Amino acid sequence: MNDPVLDALWKRVLDAWDDAATHRALLEHAVRQQLLPEIAGRYRALTEDPEKAAVAKRQLDRIVAAATELLLSMKTPKPGKVPLPVTLSAFAVCGILLVWLALAIWGKH
Repeated sequence: MNDPVLDALWKRVLDAWDDAATHRALLEHAVRQQLLPEIAGRYRALTEDPEKAAVAKRQLDRIVAAATELLLSMKTPKPGKVPLPVTLSAFAVCGILLVWLALAIWGKH
């Protein structure tokens, strides 16, 4: 992945590991640029480091939450009910067409 902004934000995160604002800025950028898998991999690599493991795991949880929220926001909404006037209009048009067809078939005898 070649994103200079992401690389700069990651460097700031590493330099100020205990600063929540830098982690938040990195996550926001990753969400906007669809780079959540990239930062998840970077945090996952730090889960074995005893000094950084707790924060890395917490950030992984936030990444999962952001990805879930992103997926749910893209979910197709359920179709709504068809309004009654539209349904009645469709029945009326069908009825008129059936009457017209019946007259066309049996009306000329």
